[in-house]
Amino acid sequence: MSQLHVNHIKSQVEKDFKDIIDLSDVESAKGKNLENFLLTRSLAAYALKHHTQISTTIAAESITDGGNDNGIDAVYYDVHSKYLFLIQSKWIHNGKGEPDNGEVKKFISGIKDLLNFRFDRFNEKVRKKEVIIKNAVCDPKTKYQIILTYTGINDLAEPSRRDFGDLLNELNDASELVYLSIFNQKRIHTSLIISTESQEPIDQEIQLKFFGKITEPYIGYYGQVNGVEISSWWDKYRKSLFAKNIRGVLGETDVNKDITRTLDENPEHFWFFNNGITLVADSVEKNMVGGASTDFGQFTCKNISIVNGAQTVSTIGKFGEENQSKLETVYVPVRIIQLKDAEENFGQKITKANNTQNRVKNRDFVTFDQEQTRIREELLIDGIDYRISRGEYEKNDQISFDLVESTSALSCASDDVSIVVQLKREIGLLWDDLENAPYKKLFNPKVTGRFVYNCVRTQRIIEQVIKKKQTDLVSGRDKSIAIHGNRIISLLAFKTIKTKKYSENKFNFDDVNLVSVMETKVESIYNILKNIIDSEFEKAIIVTLFKNKTKCEYIVGKIKVVNNSYS
Repeated sequence: MSQLHVNHIKSQVEKDFKDIIDLSDVESAKGKNLENFLLTRSLAAYALKHHTQISTTIAAESITDGGNDNGIDAVYYDVHSKYLFLIQSKWIHNGKGEPDNGEVKKFISGIKDLLNFRFDRFNEKVRKKEVIIKNAVCDPKTKYQIILTYTGINDLAEPSRRDFGDLLNELNDASELVYLSIFNQKRIHTSLIISTESQEPIDQEIQLKFFGKITEPYIGYYGQVNGVEISSWWDKYRKSLFAKNIRGVLGETDVNKDITRTLDENPEHFWFFNNGITLVADSVEKNMVGGASTDFGQFTCKNISIVNGAQTVSTIGKFGEENQSKLETVYVPVRIIQLKDAEENFGQKITKANNTQNRVKNRDFVTFDQEQTRIREELLIDGIDYRISRGEYEKNDQISFDLVESTSALSCASDDVSIVVQLKREIGLLWDDLENAPYKKLFNPKVTGRFVYNCVRTQRIIEQVIKKKQTDLVSGRDKSIAIHGNRIISLLAFKTIKTKKYSENKFNFDDVNLVSVMETKVESIYNILKNIIDSEFEKAIIVTLFKNKTKCEYIVGKIKVVNNSYS
């Protein structure tokens, strides 16, 4: 049946992309040769469209296949989800086999070159995306989706699986950044069926426990839905449930891990711990099940879509596939909003508001720490505004700074590589536990307001000098060291300063000579850092190197700096 499946796939990708895939660079190719280029590129575009839900036009424009593509057939950066997609595509006409290991190795090598900004190894199609790729790789929040798509029925052979495993281990040794999708014939063909079905509206009977009704200005219902029922939604409809959701399913995030932990360890507490689910529907009608009682009701909902709570639904669904019985005690807060008779685009407004408003972050809980209040009060005496909470006024100047700046500066001044590495990975985790390290090492009774302020002003000078260094560098890898190694460079720069004087003294940070002094320090630190990386981490991918605590501790341990205060 594999040949029949390939024919189905061929029909679909030609229908979607035949007239919009660029073949100008291979226009001299004839017959089967030209068809191979069309099908390979169309398959890459289809795989991208399937994984991202972007338009066929944008998917087609993302194709980089051609001479000197370095194994990468498509590149796309989703600015909303902050995912960089890297795709290799292989069209196998008879539907048998899988890409050979040599092609997989080429793809992996190309990924490493791209992440290390070696754009001289790529064709013009990739180089045109250089700015977008650099911005994505330099953003610490970016994650990476690697997709290998092919029309063969076979799973990848062991050598290729091992090579991808080694790549993921290397890139994810510090944190979960990179994900792999093997989009083979079976998955592609299944996606064709799902794609067809997903065009149909979802009508669903929903059981609400302890429900209530809102009638003004529009109609809505609220109540509790059992976990088993939610699991059945996922089993039946999968991602089609989230057609109007901004983000869709994000994968194995920390939030999803916490949801799974609650389901497994405290299922009866789920209602208390979870924010719930919001659905929109064209119409919502209560039927006779449950009678007039509000303890239980059944509602017929037409054309539903989950606009907030995709992570909750998908995690419950996946958990239910393994452990359905524990979901029997799980209840989830649910709102169902009827769009019939509502204002135009009201559904879009609901989606936007539910995905952007009132996001509580770890940072918000820091407001309750007494040490933060003390530091703020000490700084107010000196006429300095220290903002702990998030708010409308976010300007940082000579007499004003916020919690993000204070945490970043104190981390770099801490002389603790593990804290600096965590700062590079995700600053929010430094505020995760207010009673223990690393937070207590940064903010404790011995840390004065003046110490915090002096560290912030110093860090600003260091960052100013590092950014200038980044601008001056041309080489991709050298520039990447300055970009991704900025926190380690800051830590090493702080090691040259006698910060003990920072607790009580005031300094003139507006002295123009300070920048030139720091430029000398940073230049020396950068050169030593680069030499160590070039000699001992030649094959390392820079984007993940500085998120690896063990490697960073080794590098810092090898660098000797002279303690020489400039303040």
